Amino acid sequence: MTHLPPLVTRQHAWPVTLEKPLSNQQSPFKGGESSGLAHIKEYFTSQHPQTYKETRNALDTWHHSTKLSPWLAQGSVSVRFVLDELIKHEQQFGANESTYWIFFELLWREYFHWNALKLGTTLFNFSGIKERKPLTSFYPQRFRAWCEGNTPNAAVNACMKQLNATGYLSNRGRQWVASYLVNEMRIDWRYGAAYFEQQLLDYDVASNWGNWQYLGGVGADPRGLRHFNLEKQVQMYDPDSEFIKRWAGKSQMTHLDTVDAADWPIMRH
Repeated sequence: MTHLPPLVTRQHAWPVTLEKPLSNQQSPFKGGESSGLAHIKEYFTSQHPQTYKETRNALDTWHHSTKLSPWLAQGSVSVRFVLDELIKHEQQFGANESTYWIFFELLWREYFHWNALKLGTTLFNFSGIKERKPLTSFYPQRFRAWCEGNTPNAAVNACMKQLNATGYLSNRGRQWVASYLVNEMRIDWRYGAAYFEQQLLDYDVASNWGNWQYLGGVGADPRGLRHFNLEKQVQMYDPDSEFIKRWAGKSQMTHLDTVDAADWPIMRH
């Protein structure tokens, strides 16, 4: 694995008021078991799990997803305890498709952990479990632009700037930037996985590398490739460009590269 340069220094920044979008304010994430248990209690005694499936794709707000991943990744709380609290919530407020979807996401996490145990070092192989190398490579300039949020795609830029500022990125945002890195920038998926390893507050080996295999087209996916239409995705999840504006996603970049194959500068229009 190639060691990555420290392209961006992460600042651990989260909002004080939990209902507001994530921003460069003081973090409400406090490490340790006590903080994790308090968050679990606050979340599962609220109505938020009742609408999880409808809101989980929100890009930039607190209660629209469980926000349990940092404590789970650090081992501060257990999946079994989370499941027990979910069952208690269903007994009190009722079970529906949204509460089932929280359980379903916990199963996905479980799958990735058992899969990592089975795969061993194959988890980090370029060809993944497909034994078929993707048609990607490594382009240093493109990769730096992706890391810094300075690509031609405003949604990708906004996501990467949020990741670099907060150490966190929504599930939807993670899929966007991974798809863009692999399919538009044609960069080896492992560089994206390694950068996430460097930046994420909720990094864990199995989920991170398993999901990147999946998005890189070399993981456990019968479709073989997850290529997102980002223009359509933005219309669905950020139709008024609020997220893009909040994280200053718009860029002057109009090309992936500043030089052509012969090392001539590309003209900007």
